[in-house]
Amino acid sequence: MAEKKSPHEEKSLLDASTAELITMYFHFIYRSMGRNLLLREKFRNFFFKNIYNKRFEKILIKANMKTLPEEYFIGVYITMTGAIALLAILTITLLLAFGSETAVYFFYGAFFLTCLLGFFIYNFPVILANQRRQEIDAAMPYILPYMKILAKELPLSKIITILDEFLIYKAIKEEFQKIRYYSEFLGYDIQTSVREAMFSCPSKLLSDLMNDLVTISNSGGDVYGYLERKLNNLEQEIESLEKKNIETLLIYSQVYVVVLLIAPLFFAIMSSILNLIDINVGSSSQTSDPTSTITTLVILLLALPFAYVGFMMLVYYSKPLYARLKPMKNESKI
Repeated sequence: MAEKKSPHEEKSLLDASTAELITMYFHFIYRSMGRNLLLREKFRNFFFKNIYNKRFEKILIKANMKTLPEEYFIGVYITMTGAIALLAILTITLLLAFGSETAVYFFYGAFFLTCLLGFFIYNFPVILANQRRQEIDAAMPYILPYMKILAKELPLSKIITILDEFLIYKAIKEEFQKIRYYSEFLGYDIQTSVREAMFSCPSKLLSDLMNDLVTISNSGGDVYGYLERKLNNLEQEIESLEKKNIETLLIYSQVYVVVLLIAPLFFAIMSSILNLIDINVGSSSQTSDPTSTITTLVILLLALPFAYVGFMMLVYYSKPLYARLKPMKNESKI
C-alpha cells in the first residue's frame, strides 16, 4: 500500500517543491550569467563585500537547499536587478502613453510588489529552515516513545536505521537519512556520523538529543533511562503548553461571542427599530434608504461568513503544531 501522509506532510512536500524550483532557477541564473559576472574582479569584490552574506552558508544547509551560497546570492541580485529595470521601463512607458497619474499609481503598486518579492526570495532559506525546525520539534513527542522502546534492546546505530525506515514525518526523517549517509556511504562511525549530521540540523531539540545519546552510548550509560527522563520532561512541557492553549481559546471564545454573535444580533435589532421609527415618523411618501439596506446585506452575506471562517482558522492554527500532526501508525508503512 502507498504511504499515507497527513495534511501537514503534504504542505511540507509543497515547500520542498518550491525550494527545488528556486534552486533550479538560481542554478540556471548562475550558469548563464552569474559565473561570468564573478570572473570580473570589480564585480567580485563588490559582490562579496555588499551582497554575499556568510551567515547563509549554514542556513542553506539547515533549510536542506542544495545550492551554493554564491549561486543563491547571484540569483537574488540578478532577479532583483531585472525586476527593478523592468519596473523602470514599464513606468516610463505608462508615463509617455497615459500620463503621470497612471504611471505614479503603477509605480507605487509595482514597487511594493517588487519589495515583497525581494524580501521573500532573500529570506526563503530562513523561512524554510524555521519551518523544518518547527516540524521536527512537533514530531518529537511521537518519536521519543519509539526511541525509548527500541533503546531497551538495541544499540544506537540500529535505532537510527529502524527510525529512518519507519518514520512518516518527512523533516525529521531527512535528519536520520543524513546520519545513515555519513555512516553507510562515507564510512564514519556512528558517533561521528551523528555529530556531522546534527551540525546541519535546524532543530536544537533533536540536535541536543542525538548528541546526548552519543555521549551516553560512548560512556556506557543508560540510554533507556535518559530517554525516559527526556520523555517525562517533554510531557510536562506539553501539559504546560496545553494549559496556555486552553486559556487562549477561552479568550477567543469570549471574543467570538461578543463580536460575532452578540454584535450582529444587536445591529439587526437596532436596524429594525430605527426602520420602524422612520416609517412611523416620516411621511407616507418617504422611502427607506437604499444605502443602509445594501450595507446590511453586505454585512450579513459577506462579512460575517468570512469572519466565521477566519475565526475557525484562528482556532485551528492556535493549536501547537504537534497537535496537528498525526501520530505514527505501523499500518501506514506497509
